[in-house]
Amino acid sequence: MSTVPLRLCLVGSGIAKSPSPVMHQAAMQASGVEGTYVIRDLAPSEIDAFVAELREGRYTGCNVTTPYKAVMATRCDYLEGDAESLGVVNTISVRGGRLLGVTTDADGFELALSEESMWPRQGATALVLGAGGAAAAVALALTRVPLLRLRIAARRDAAAADLVDRLRGSGDIATVPWDRGAIAATSRHSAIVVNATPVGLESLPFDPRSVPAACSVVDLRYRPRPIDVVAAAIETGHRASDGLEMLLQQGLLSFEIWTGKVAPAAAVRSALIRAVEA
Repeated sequence: MSTVPLRLCLVGSGIAKSPSPVMHQAAMQASGVEGTYVIRDLAPSEIDAFVAELREGRYTGCNVTTPYKAVMATRCDYLEGDAESLGVVNTISVRGGRLLGVTTDADGFELALSEESMWPRQGATALVLGAGGAAAAVALALTRVPLLRLRIAARRDAAAADLVDRLRGSGDIATVPWDRGAIAATSRHSAIVVNATPVGLESLPFDPRSVPAACSVVDLRYRPRPIDVVAAAIETGHRASDGLEMLLQQGLLSFEIWTGKVAPAAAVRSALIRAVEA
């Protein structure tokens, strides 16, 4: 066991039922690391006090989720890699009172789709629904596919345009209007459609049952299982996946940042699935 126990947490809002503590406790147990992982469900007015706790060494590090990925990025002393590109963080490591911010979401998404053999081929078209922190990470990951045509649709046109602007120079990227006709027209030519919004079939201008058979469908939500978008896609013969594997992969990458250890994915995945399905 480690001589200095880890003190980790998840910071966000409305996260009381997050399975992250189960996932990271399983990672620690499987890796022989001593520590704790708790939830910090904070109001916006509590963010600065929490940052002070980080700097004082109350925690070794933390994960960050909705809606604080962007605001916590502004509180970090250093941003690295994708976090610097996107201006969001999902992982913070405390180093001598200074905060290093990274995001493992893009790599987690790529690993998840590769694990499930759903990563799009060179020159494909991909459609991302949403323009928040998760959508930004997904979009960034997809820009790594050579010659990919990336299309982004969001309920707020300005948010979609802002995301395209942040990714400018990364390839063929454009917005699509948030209406059923435009999204249907784009999805008919897409190799993959990703729902990175918090809403399901009733509120989306997208029907996974209407896309070509070769189009894969991903919904980043993972609860309750089965996700309605994924279930509808599978019913009509499409390859589809929810966001549980992405949650796992980004979590394993965060754990490695804090500990330098690679946790056994199979053991952590089993604990995560049990927690989500309980």
